[in-house]
Amino acid sequence: MMNLSRAVVRSFATTAGRRSAAVPKEQIEKGYFEIRKVQEHFQKKDGKPVFLKGSAVDQVLYRITMALALVGIGGMGKLFYDLSVPKKDD
Repeated sequence: MMNLSRAVVRSFATTAGRRSAAVPKEQIEKGYFEIRKVQEHFQKKDGKPVFLKGSAVDQVLYRITMALALVGIGGMGKLFYDLSVPKKDD
């Protein structure tokens, strides 16, 4: 039992840097510049909110979400009207 707990503590206590393989500097620089490029794209001052700056798919998903939200709000309005105004008996 004691050996198991030592193994668990040792696995959590060791750093990932010692266990992982070294990454080539060129690969790190390439990744850094790709991340910088994406950051610059999303931080441009073009008046768009960040959730619409991705691609056309973002705009389609946003419009579908807004349409469904409006349909839901309209349905709630109809429900409240139907529940608050009594039906006329003929």
